[in-house]
Amino acid sequence: MFVKGTLKKAGVLLTLAVIPFLFGYFLLSFIIFSAIAFVIQFFRDPNRKVPQGEGVVVAPADGRILKGKIDKIEIVKHDDPLMEHILEKEEKGIRVSTFMSPFDVHVNRVPVSGKIVKTKYYPGKFKMAFNDIETVNEKNLIVIDSEYGKIGVIQIAGFVARRIVQYVNVGDQVHIGDRIGMIRFGSRVDLILPYENCHLMVKEEDKTKAAETIIAVMEKKIQ
Repeated sequence: MFVKGTLKKAGVLLTLAVIPFLFGYFLLSFIIFSAIAFVIQFFRDPNRKVPQGEGVVVAPADGRILKGKIDKIEIVKHDDPLMEHILEKEEKGIRVSTFMSPFDVHVNRVPVSGKIVKTKYYPGKFKMAFNDIETVNEKNLIVIDSEYGKIGVIQIAGFVARRIVQYVNVGDQVHIGDRIGMIRFGSRVDLILPYENCHLMVKEEDKTKAAETIIAVMEKKIQ
């Protein structure tokens, strides 16, 4: 499967590649054919087998090829950037950051079933998607209200990424593994989980597969 419109783009490029080939401009044709291959691999959107189970939280992003991986796991607080939209005062959370290389699948997935209660886009810079770029880079916040508490997904643009696409809106009911959006050409996705009722199942340097890798198992929040 591919992101909507991908095959149309590839078809246009294919037409452009054939014309110079017919006139003997083989190098130009090779460059365009290479662009077609890149478009097809980047915009692929494969089906995934979503694990079932009570409290399961799955990875929102792929981080499996080359340097793609979980590059940071840390505790965050209400007064950290953007956390006021996810955490209550005095509440702690766990941030799991997954870096996606340009060769990973860039369609992001819903980590847990619930209702979209907030989305917000933040313009910013396009620095390399490592370290503390969550404070300066372009990003998009999506907050899901689940039976385990509020869970946040933050799509962060990187050095090559130039567009964040969101597929959901406030008020939508979403299910674990649904498509939530994508970031084009290399980026980072942060998953924010409540600290108190979270049993983390991954560690830094682990590879993830969106909608399939179990990031954590949550206990229901006591009201």
